[in-house]
Amino acid sequence: MKGNPVIPPIYMTATYKFDNSDDLIDVVQRRNGYIYSRWDNPSVVEAEAALAQLEGFDRALGFSSGMAAITTAVMAIVRAGDRIVTTREIYGGTFELMDSVLPGFGVDVTFVNCSNVDEILAEIDKGLALLYLESPTNPLLRVVDVPTLAAAAKTKGAAVLLDGTFASPINQHPVDWGVDVLIHSGTKYLGGHHDVTAGFACCKQPFSDRLWNLRKIFGGVMDPMSAFLTLRGLQTLELRIDRHNQNAMAVARFLEAHPDISAVHYPGLPSHPDHEIAKHCMSGFGGMLSFEVAADFDGTKQVMDRLKTIKLATSLGGVTSLANQPITNTHVALSPDAREKAGVSENLVRLSVGVETVQTLIDDLTQALDAI
Repeated sequence: MKGNPVIPPIYMTATYKFDNSDDLIDVVQRRNGYIYSRWDNPSVVEAEAALAQLEGFDRALGFSSGMAAITTAVMAIVRAGDRIVTTREIYGGTFELMDSVLPGFGVDVTFVNCSNVDEILAEIDKGLALLYLESPTNPLLRVVDVPTLAAAAKTKGAAVLLDGTFASPINQHPVDWGVDVLIHSGTKYLGGHHDVTAGFACCKQPFSDRLWNLRKIFGGVMDPMSAFLTLRGLQTLELRIDRHNQNAMAVARFLEAHPDISAVHYPGLPSHPDHEIAKHCMSGFGGMLSFEVAADFDGTKQVMDRLKTIKLATSLGGVTSLANQPITNTHVALSPDAREKAGVSENLVRLSVGVETVQTLIDDLTQALDAI
């Protein structure tokens, strides 16, 4: 055949054939080929290589979801008797893992509000196996001083994991901060079109070998179609993120000036408590924001129900704008006390700003807020 495909093909195969037993044994022992797609698949490897190059890590590993990437990465590092230091302002699923699951395996987890850097440093000084961070955070868009905290954790011999989903690879570069494993929910900005469920762990050595082996055992591997869709998304990532950044900034400014909004959480606004950190750590402020409606839960719900262009849905990071109340879905598993400590109020709305015409989004928010 003359010519090669511009777009890599999808290898929809679970297993691979060999001409002889020696070749099969060689692949099993040296991992220099393919034997079974729970181990590796050419389509998945293609997407992994593209993301690893973009992020600057030694390797990226694809998973069936962002939570599969998080749980596998954490379990590859900690053991019974180990200690994790993390922040309260993390994704609800991650909080469940840290608060409800890991203690049952004998892992001690200490939560500190991300704004209290001195307290986090004090907890790090007590010793730890893992520092787990998320920046910007879900859903309040707090920006953590990752370089400072990672440096402190390294002095204690700890591994540093960061969930950088909200920023995407375009808006921050955590490999420069001493992060050992960077998590992305590929469902979000990497895929970018609300049509894929996937996760990635970008790793430094020797963490990549440990994660690969545990992924093989746990089985949470990415499927070939998800890898293909993610690779497609990566081809337009920079273009989309530029539009997300612009739209979100415009929407945040509009909301901050609206009389029926009591607070706007967006790191690009000078009023944001972490604006200076964001300017230092981020090259763009992202497409995510949250805001608090000047109403109670029912009043906020009425605003949500009036949205038209902006869809009432969970997830984020795609071309279509999505909104939800974290108290009803992403953080529903948290107790009222845990939500209060994390700052997740009943009138909080999380908004993933898409790539639509920004005036269309502002008009939609205007008419929805007329419900108050």
